[in-house]
Amino acid sequence: MKKNTLLILTVIALSAIWAGSVLLFPVSLQAQSTNTGNTNTGATTTTGTPSLPNPLGKNVDLIKIMLRVLQILLAAVDIFALFMVILGGFEFLISAGNPNMVKKAKDTLVWAIVGILVITLSYSVLKFIFEEIQKKL
Repeated sequence: MKKNTLLILTVIALSAIWAGSVLLFPVSLQAQSTNTGNTNTGATTTTGTPSLPNPLGKNVDLIKIMLRVLQILLAAVDIFALFMVILGGFEFLISAGNPNMVKKAKDTLVWAIVGILVITLSYSVLKFIFEEIQKKL
């Protein structure tokens, strides 16, 4: 029994890590070409002086950076909430009809779903606020 529990927890942890990598690093998963015809890789300029390309891009402002940081933080919290939904379902499965364990599992599921809703709504509200601030600037 203990070996099966460890196996299930390992699968859940690996699934969460995989989902986190997909949500946190979506840019690295896109197969779009960024070739603009410029053969300069940024290592040196045409005059031979060393230079480095801006890792944030050409048109970067504070609002875009704040939104990206917010996306990363909320994705991490969202992954945790998803893990809690999985944990609540697992608790529900192993409760074997014990009323205390069933109540605990239901509470875990309800609060994890509430957490996911709050995360989604907070991102939407904050994105709207940041875009309105950017329009006024």
